[in-house]
Amino acid sequence: MEEIAIVTMDNLSPVARRQLGRYRRAVFVEHMKWDLPSAGKPGTEEWDEFDRNDTTHVIGYTETRQICGYTRLLPTTRPYLLAEVFPDLMSEPLAGDPRIWEMSRFTTLHDNVAIDLQRMRQLLRIVFQYAICLEIQRLIGVAPVSMTRLYRRLGLELRAMGPVAPARGDRLAAFSLDVDRAGLTLLCDRSA
Repeated sequence: MEEIAIVTMDNLSPVARRQLGRYRRAVFVEHMKWDLPSAGKPGTEEWDEFDRNDTTHVIGYTETRQICGYTRLLPTTRPYLLAEVFPDLMSEPLAGDPRIWEMSRFTTLHDNVAIDLQRMRQLLRIVFQYAICLEIQRLIGVAPVSMTRLYRRLGLELRAMGPVAPARGDRLAAFSLDVDRAGLTLLCDRSA
């Protein structure tokens, strides 16, 4: 990745917002075949009710300004995807906490390469740096169970927060990821 930007919806220009919405649609609706509200509307952008003006977007760009990585960050003190859409994946409800944020829509899809471990490391490194600055101690979210091995390859541990649910082609679970300087160090180590 040539550049990684951290922006809120308020700070996205109309052009950047359109580019991001189209990228998300290409990744999550067209490539991953998720059943999202925009799925039946060709040519639209992919947004949901959690894309508020204060929603944080972490966007990776190539040298030609194409998006090559992305994730969305939401504080758990406001409505977020896991609590509103997948509460059955948590063994117990999670109280809103300013030190716990949700990470959703994580992807490194670019040029038909779905998982790029180096881009994943770069994106997570920026997320960890940002989270540490905000004193966020834990990230939570929903992910395919198969993602645990990719995080393990980076030296990070996704911890299950409840039962596993069947999904199309994979199984989904709620996970938590501790955010600390040790994890950041692992993400900065290119040999890991």
